Amino acid sequence: MGVLVAVFAAAHLFGDGSMGNWDWWVDVGLLAVDLLALRGAVRRARIEPRGDWRLVAVGVGGLAASQVFLVLHLGDWLGSQLLSPPDLAMFVWFGAMVAFLVRHLRPQARWTRLVHLTEAAMVTAAILFIIWETLLLPAVKDPSTMSLNAQVLIVLYPALDLFAASVLALLLLVDRSPARWLLFATFVCNAVGDVAAGMSADYPTNATLWVAAPAWVVAAVALVGATAAPAGARLTAPRPKAMRLFMVSVLMAAAVWLATIRYVIGHTPTTAVSIVLGVAAGALWSAGRVADFLQARSFADQLSSNIAELEHTQEELRALLDDLPEAVVVIDRAGRIREANRLVAELVGRSPDDVLGHYFVDLFPAGDRDLLVDLWRQMRSAAPMSNPTFRIVRPDGSVVYLEGDANLPIRDPDRVVLALRNVTDRIRQTQDLEVARERFGLVFDRAPIGMAVTTFDGATILEVNRRFAQMLGYTADELVGRCIDDFIHADDNARAAGVRERVRLGTTAEMRFLCKDGSVVWTRVLVSIMVDPDGTELVVGHVEDVTEQRHSAEWMEWAATHDGLTGLPNRFRFLDTLGTLLAAAPLGSVAVLFIDLDNFKVINDSLGHEAGDQLLMAMSERLRAVVRDRDMLGRFGGDEFIVLLRDVSGTHDPRDIAERLRHEIAQPVQIDGGELYVTASIGITINDREGITTTEMLRDADAAMYRAKARGRDCVEIYSPGSHDASVLTLRTSNELRRGLERGEIVPYYQPVVQLDTGQLMGFEVLARWRHPDRGLIGPDQFLPMAEETGLIGELGSVVLRSSLAQLGQWRNHSGRFADLSISVNVSVRQLMSTVLVDVVSEALAESGVSAAALWLEITETALMADVKAATVALRELRSLGLHLAVDDFGTGYSSLTYLKRFPVEAIKVDRSFVNGLGIDSEDSTIVEAVIKLGHSLNLMVVAEGVETPLQLSRLREVGCDRGQGYLFGRPRPAELIEREYSLA
Repeated sequence: MGVLVAVFAAAHLFGDGSMGNWDWWVDVGLLAVDLLALRGAVRRARIEPRGDWRLVAVGVGGLAASQVFLVLHLGDWLGSQLLSPPDLAMFVWFGAMVAFLVRHLRPQARWTRLVHLTEAAMVTAAILFIIWETLLLPAVKDPSTMSLNAQVLIVLYPALDLFAASVLALLLLVDRSPARWLLFATFVCNAVGDVAAGMSADYPTNATLWVAAPAWVVAAVALVGATAAPAGARLTAPRPKAMRLFMVSVLMAAAVWLATIRYVIGHTPTTAVSIVLGVAAGALWSAGRVADFLQARSFADQLSSNIAELEHTQEELRALLDDLPEAVVVIDRAGRIREANRLVAELVGRSPDDVLGHYFVDLFPAGDRDLLVDLWRQMRSAAPMSNPTFRIVRPDGSVVYLEGDANLPIRDPDRVVLALRNVTDRIRQTQDLEVARERFGLVFDRAPIGMAVTTFDGATILEVNRRFAQMLGYTADELVGRCIDDFIHADDNARAAGVRERVRLGTTAEMRFLCKDGSVVWTRVLVSIMVDPDGTELVVGHVEDVTEQRHSAEWMEWAATHDGLTGLPNRFRFLDTLGTLLAAAPLGSVAVLFIDLDNFKVINDSLGHEAGDQLLMAMSERLRAVVRDRDMLGRFGGDEFIVLLRDVSGTHDPRDIAERLRHEIAQPVQIDGGELYVTASIGITINDREGITTTEMLRDADAAMYRAKARGRDCVEIYSPGSHDASVLTLRTSNELRRGLERGEIVPYYQPVVQLDTGQLMGFEVLARWRHPDRGLIGPDQFLPMAEETGLIGELGSVVLRSSLAQLGQWRNHSGRFADLSISVNVSVRQLMSTVLVDVVSEALAESGVSAAALWLEITETALMADVKAATVALRELRSLGLHLAVDDFGTGYSSLTYLKRFPVEAIKVDRSFVNGLGIDSEDSTIVEAVIKLGHSLNLMVVAEGVETPLQLSRLREVGCDRGQGYLFGRPRPAELIEREYSLA
């Protein structure tokens, strides 16, 4: 304020008395105060970074900039220039301050902010219309003589001031903070100054300057104070109704009446500003009503939602109360039951209506009510108390004892929560126990173990307790008078005699007693001497039943030597028996058969361990049916079974037995409603040399079994000296294969597939080859079975799939001639049963950029029939990617038409074993023709494998085979040779 006084004094002393000089000095004074306000706003923004004071700082900066422009004469207020620099700076001031105020309108309801803003705009329009009609228009007289810029600004400046003041008025209805009052004063005074200045826009006078200048000065001082005063809370609730009616309805009505009097009754000519303000007021009034409607609908929806939520919560609380394991009652200050769950009504034997609203003490007999009143007072005092016990007489006359827990927390001080527990059984048990203690005490008959008193010499039974009689199944009368030896197992008589000889030492021994029903009970007997009152020495036997313990020990001994799943002897038992037998058996009389189920891990991984266990139990039963009783069948764990054959000879040949076992295993198994086909690889060894040990026998049988797997599984092999070396080679090859995958030694080779009727190249079948650094190129038959067995087939298949798809993508990009080229990739049974196959294929297609329609996946019949249900699901998921499916080696497996119709395949491939006999073997020719007709009848494409001669090609064309592959069209070659031969590079 001192700065402003100094400015006015300077204007008076140094000015020439003209209006222009006064304007300049007023602008200088206002600039000084605005800079003070800017400094305060910036400091406030740093102190309160989340208080939106940065917007105030921006706005005050715009206000100060406007004053700078005016002081430097860089623009005139209400000049002819459209949007002069001072005007633009003032718009920054208004925009930032309105944004600051709007951010304080944060109602919870979505439409409430819109209502606030529309009502503020309506108040602004109404007041501005009244000001225009009563002050500005009479002062201006003829607005048309003014520039368009002046006409707009003399209305726009007061409008913006009044809008900000209206928003602040709404905020003041909620929280009358000093900062808001000062900001309200700022905008009101600015509006007064702008109106006064607008009234003399064309001919400024001292009178208008003395109104506008002080108003602007007061506004500037109030702004400085607002930057330092405490801010108010945000608007989070609707405003009071009375003030809203006054601010909106009354002002709008006043504006309407003024317009009616002047333009309808008085027929005063309208101005453009009057029309614009009238239309704006009407539009805002309509918008306000729409906003009110939307807000009311929002409130109604929220109210309905809240009511529904409360009702749902009440239902949940009621259900929760009913689900409590204890009876719970809620009692009010007067002692009435206000809430009770279902168990309360059940405990007291009354309906819920007879419980709710009644006094709690009315549930109990009249004689107990005085005690209950005292307990009620203790509960009301909220002091900790022990759980009381209540007695309730039900309407049917039965008595129930309840234990109450009144120490439960509750927020309502006028209510008490009491949990009731039915302790009737406990009370009665306590009463019964007390009666028993009083009646029997430590009577002999109640001893927890069997007790018998016998004579010292003849062991005649004199007395027994009830437990001993129950133990043997006799009555006490049947035992008394008889000799104790009559009930001891014959094998333990000597032990009983020894116990009697050492009776004075308090001997303990385990022996068996014979029960009345013929069963045997194991007991632990402790004997001691008791002297009768007449001096006779008696023997007291304390007999404890340890039958369960003995059975547990026997079971533990059995479990240590047997497999828990199948009940077969385990490795420990088998090796012990084999070692004993080898020590005495002649050479060539003992054989060991090592059985390993093929692809068991695939079944276990795809169907789960429970299905795997069912399969193992089914296999054990089948093997038991083949193995003689004198021989031994054992399980070593996992999918390995082992058979020990005694006295092998020509009539009991180990190979014949192994073939019978293999045949039994190959029969379909019903697991979870589906059929499984399982095969086994069996290795045989015989004790054909002196000094052979159990370890060597197992090693040799295991080596023979691995040799059987190397031959393709589902076969029997007898150990020969080279088998062990082959097993070592197999293990080494497995490790090298794993490293080969890491080094990228597995590469795809491509064999052409052609359309037989035209000879057109349709694509390639991808075949894996191993480029071994030492052993050269290795064919698939030497490493694929091993990869399947060791679980590497999934990684290997993924490598082949990704690399071949990437190669196809390169070929397609280099030559449009091969845009329709496709590739066929084989999928093993383990891959098909894997849960990640679909993801692997999808990722490979995405990486290569090749469409799924260019990919064929080939699955053998054996893989499909391993688990029909799982295979069907896997094929459908693969088919959904858009690729094609084919059955490989058709005719060599089960060739089930039913399953072929079920599987979503599009092609079948005739195995080369049938194609070889075309034109030579009539049976093979008939089979090939039948397969082709079958495929075409099912709308399947038929591909012939192993086409090597022109005769075979001619016959295939005659019977209508679709496609073919074989050495006649081309051998499998690496990508570089394919590129050279077919000009793909």
